[in-house]
Amino acid sequence: MKSEQRRGRRGRLAYLALSAAAGALLVAAGAAVAQDTSAEGEPASADNAVVVTGLRKGLQDSLTLKKRSTSIVEAVSAEDIGKLPDASIAESLARLPGLAAQRVGGRSQTISIRGLSPDFSTTLLNGRLQVSSGDNRAAEFDQYPSEMVSSAIVYKTPDAAITGQGLSGTVVLNTIRPLDHKKRVISVNLRGSVNTNGEVNPGFSANGNRLSVAYIDQFMDGKLGVALSYAHLDDPSQLQHSKSWWWDRQGNDSITGQPRYGAGNGDVMGLHGVEAWATSREQVRDGFMAVLDFKPGDNFRSVNDFYYSVFDQNEVSHGAQWYQTQWTDDIHITNPTIEEIGGSRIATGQTVAGVVPIVRNDNNTRRDEMFSFGSNNRFNIGEWRSVLDFGYSRSVRKESINETYAGYGTSPTPLTRTPDTIVETIPFGGFPQLNPGFDYADADHVYLGDAAPWGGWSHDGTQRNPKVTDQLTTARFSGARDIEWGGFKGLELGLDYSHRIKTRGVEEYDLCLKGWNQATFNCHGTRVRVADGDLQEATDISWAGFGSILSFYLPDILDKYYDKRPIRNEDNLNKYWQVDEQLVTLFGKLSIDSTINGHGLRGNLGLQYVHSTQTSYGNEIVTPSGAYGDPNHPAVGQWVSQSTSYGDFLPSLNLILDLDDDSVLRFGANRAMARPRMDDLRASRNAGVSQIGQHWSGGGGNPNLKPWVADGVDLSYERYFNKTSYIGVATFHKVLRTYVRGQTVDGFDFTGWANSSNVTPIPWLSKAQLEALGQTVPDSYPYPNGAPATIGSFSQPINGFGGNVSGLELSGAIDGSLIWDALDGFGAIGSFSRGWTNIHAGDPTDPAKLPGFSGDIVSATVYYEKSGFSARLNYRWRSEFLGETYQLFANRGATRILADDQVDGQISYEMQDGPLKGLTWMVQGYNLTNSNYQTQLKVSENRTSDGTSFPENYEEYGQTILFGFSYRFQ
Repeated sequence: MKSEQRRGRRGRLAYLALSAAAGALLVAAGAAVAQDTSAEGEPASADNAVVVTGLRKGLQDSLTLKKRSTSIVEAVSAEDIGKLPDASIAESLARLPGLAAQRVGGRSQTISIRGLSPDFSTTLLNGRLQVSSGDNRAAEFDQYPSEMVSSAIVYKTPDAAITGQGLSGTVVLNTIRPLDHKKRVISVNLRGSVNTNGEVNPGFSANGNRLSVAYIDQFMDGKLGVALSYAHLDDPSQLQHSKSWWWDRQGNDSITGQPRYGAGNGDVMGLHGVEAWATSREQVRDGFMAVLDFKPGDNFRSVNDFYYSVFDQNEVSHGAQWYQTQWTDDIHITNPTIEEIGGSRIATGQTVAGVVPIVRNDNNTRRDEMFSFGSNNRFNIGEWRSVLDFGYSRSVRKESINETYAGYGTSPTPLTRTPDTIVETIPFGGFPQLNPGFDYADADHVYLGDAAPWGGWSHDGTQRNPKVTDQLTTARFSGARDIEWGGFKGLELGLDYSHRIKTRGVEEYDLCLKGWNQATFNCHGTRVRVADGDLQEATDISWAGFGSILSFYLPDILDKYYDKRPIRNEDNLNKYWQVDEQLVTLFGKLSIDSTINGHGLRGNLGLQYVHSTQTSYGNEIVTPSGAYGDPNHPAVGQWVSQSTSYGDFLPSLNLILDLDDDSVLRFGANRAMARPRMDDLRASRNAGVSQIGQHWSGGGGNPNLKPWVADGVDLSYERYFNKTSYIGVATFHKVLRTYVRGQTVDGFDFTGWANSSNVTPIPWLSKAQLEALGQTVPDSYPYPNGAPATIGSFSQPINGFGGNVSGLELSGAIDGSLIWDALDGFGAIGSFSRGWTNIHAGDPTDPAKLPGFSGDIVSATVYYEKSGFSARLNYRWRSEFLGETYQLFANRGATRILADDQVDGQISYEMQDGPLKGLTWMVQGYNLTNSNYQTQLKVSENRTSDGTSFPENYEEYGQTILFGFSYRFQ
């Protein structure tokens, strides 16, 4: 199938999906319909039902909820979600005070609350904990269409009646309850989109579309309510990517014997490897929601919600990469441009001879399926208002990560390298300019196969297929009643049970060009010309100076040119694990409603006891693998398990003092926890003997990890001026009683362990013996008296103790009419957050802070809305942080992401009367300033003299413009 056929098929599938949805839901109603929910998750009353009429109405509903809540919360209503170009609820949450999103491929995917990693928060859908399609616990919010969420509440302080809460906060997503709407509602929303980067890869369109339709109605005299909703998203992304692998001194030239940058320049640091490619990603998500709401009388109500989504992504990348290191003897550098940066001398330009670029044609696919069902049943037993709730959610993620190698040559044989000379300009920020001497789009000279295998790896490409399954069952019973115990006016007691099983594994293969030597298991034996009929139009990466590059669509030719050779080594076995968790939570809460010196005092005092039973599974290596690539001698692992159980008491106190009708002082004190990462809990372990030093080392997960636990204090002040204007000041301080960090322990005894390296270990010499050999031995040497050959080091996550996180949050909203009547319709919303922590990502000497921690977060929105016309512009920014990204070999790892900002906006007009009343035309913009994405190399290495980190990734995603309409009628 050629690219034109593939694009045509994609268009037909999109058309069929849109047509089927429109036909099935003739009277659809859109996501903008919503109801308010109380801070405790109670259904909104008819008086408080959200009727979306504009941004100010949405802001009013959010501030009303914030003011009335007995916890410190932030909220966003349906209108807030519906009127900015949000592909997911993550975009809307990222505009709230103290919240920030991490972009993945140009899309906001995960949320940090108060500058802490997404792993520290939890996400509930209609009050129930949800599974995650990611490798760990953090919710990937792009799985939730914004059109299907009626409101989102972020709890920054715990409420004892809400189970499954996080340490940094809890995000509660609420969907529509049809009986809270007293009449039929119908809505349709249709938008087209275009990305300004255009088609960076031929055949992958930069145009997309969004459709949402829904239907809400009531039957049986208002006793039965039904809501049906469908949301379709076709949101292609087009990105340009470059990466600097690492920087270091280049050593001496193999011919002249002088430093490679010339005599006297041995201290100059230069780039040792680089890549540049264009990536196009098709992203198609279809979400379905149904709600059945039954209320036969005042004493019983049953709300049953169903949610299903499927998210397909298809990504292609075309580009080139190469080494130019001090260990490559045939590298020669001339014409260096040397600048002083950060107190160090850096080569920011050069001509490099002897490099062998590898041409990459990659294809990655991902399919996420998510299903969620819940039933919430409320009934009265005497004076007790009881709730019986149960739910089930499941997600399955399947990926295929494929990469292939090609290179320049004068003929397919012999298998010799054809070195090139490349002129490089390498800025600190921005795309490099990499000008080669050869034409890498010439099919007669660019052949499949790797004539320069890295590290001796004998393969012509790889395929890695991660699969993650997550399922969660929940059940809850609670009862609440009014009491008169002094200032305590309400009592709620309950029991909650959850059972979660998460499984991950990765099938891995080497790709070998057909004709490889299967007798010796050696892929490296041939190179192949790609047939003209299998080629696409060459990909242009001249934005990085490289010109055009040979391109093909890998799924079309994979089976024609390649065989797959299974990889079954120790690293592969380590990627298979399962975690089984059962949590039983007992909780009680007393509601406070009293007065102090004539001022209203409200809030709650509560306690949770959480009993955790966790069982982890993984592979422990029994027999190491044979020579690399030998499928007849795979590594053998024994599937082992380890269990532990423990309990945690989590008290919480929320006090709200109403200073007057419009001023609120809040105080919170609590203990909160965040469960360890799933991959940290894995039972997998592996060890071997290093070829350098000949000593044991190993690593793995830790099934006995306990949660992060923190004691927190919050204090905030809010002043409300009218329904859409307020100012707020909040501060918080969390002291971590336990946390999780990596640690390497010396003195570990590996007696009985399988040796994955087949290198014979030797005993550790004593300090005196080493000094007698003329070596300088540091005081930190762990074996001053020597040690047997079975002793070595073992790395795993452990529970640490101590440390704190603090922060200050300023927020506000102003209606222009408060300043001057002529400014009626104008308004602004803004927030600023600053955080501090003394906790580090690794051991205490590592300067890297907690994952996800941004010291500063800023969000600002200005708007005008009057007489049906609406315009708004939003800006958000977060300082640098340590984020989790995909890295080599389908592993996840931490990357230092530089300060990130984004500007979004919208202009719309709603028809106010006539036959088209309820019709809104809109133009929306996303990433309007084409904000780049940058990362730095690890802080602990690759630094200049003053500690400045060298650049790593640089990407640009282009602007996305959307245009369309929404139509809502009743």
